[in-house]
Amino acid sequence: MVSFPSWFIETIQGRLVEVSARIEHQSEPRQAFEEERKAFQVLFTSIDIARKPEFENWEDKLSIKQSVLYERLYLQGLKDGMQLADAFASPSVLSG
Repeated sequence: MVSFPSWFIETIQGRLVEVSARIEHQSEPRQAFEEERKAFQVLFTSIDIARKPEFENWEDKLSIKQSVLYERLYLQGLKDGMQLADAFASPSVLSG
């Protein structure tokens, strides 16, 4: 098992937080996030949430929101990884 230095782990975690926040505020997936938020608000106006269709509706919206978020995080991670690999593969300006 590979052990990463703590600074590297903290940097990756910080990047995930930054990218997640940016994704939630982008216009394209915003509808999924707004729908989930509204469904959540409606859900808690009812008393018996376990038997209400609002609960199922909120669960559906939450699932969509999470799917959008995970997809965007994956794509951003792929882009970041490609940039990192390119940086390691390119001849360094400092060594030239």
